[in-house]
Amino acid sequence: MSSLLLILLSAVLVCHYGPVLLGGRVFQETDPFSNAVGVALASSILLALIAPLSFVLEHAVLRHFEIGYLHTFVLVILIMTLVQLIAMLMPGWGWTPIRPAFVMLMTAHAGILGSALLIVQTDTFSEAVLLGLATGLAFGLMLLAFTTLHRRVLQANVPRAFRDAPIALISTGLMALAFMGLIGLVRD
Repeated sequence: MSSLLLILLSAVLVCHYGPVLLGGRVFQETDPFSNAVGVALASSILLALIAPLSFVLEHAVLRHFEIGYLHTFVLVILIMTLVQLIAMLMPGWGWTPIRPAFVMLMTAHAGILGSALLIVQTDTFSEAVLLGLATGLAFGLMLLAFTTLHRRVLQANVPRAFRDAPIALISTGLMALAFMGLIGLVRD
C-alpha cells in the first residue's frame, strides 16, 4: 500500500510540476483550478475503468492464451482507447480541455500505467475494482491539493531568488514529507 502511495505521489509530481520546471504549465487558462478539476476527474474515471478491464484482460485473455509477454503493449492500447473515449465525453460533462495535448497527457500518464500494472497483481476482481477506485480518488485529491498549493504559492510574497522552480521544489518536498507520514498507517 505504501508503494502505491509513492507511485501516486510521483505521478502527481511528474505530471503537475514537471511542466512548471520547464517554464510553463500544460493547461493554461484563466482559472487553472477548473483545469485541475477536469484532469482529476478524467484521471479518476480512467483509473476506475482501467482497473477492472486490465484485470479481465490479464486473467481471461493473456493468461488463457499464454501471451503474457504482450501485457504492457495491451495495457497501453487499452489506455489509449479509454483516453480517446473520455476525451470525447468530457465536453458533454461541461469541461473541454484547452489544448489538444490533453489526450497525449492522459495517454502518457505514468500513474495510470503504473496502476494498471499493479492492479494485475491483485487476487480477485472486486479487489482490483476497489484498488482502481481508491487510486483514482487518491490521485484526484492529491492533484487538487497540489494545484491549490501552487495557486497559494503564486499569490504569496516569495523572495525573488525562490520564485518559480525553487519554491515549487520546496513546496513539493514538504508535501512529499507529509505524504511519507502516511507510509506506516496501513500495514502491507
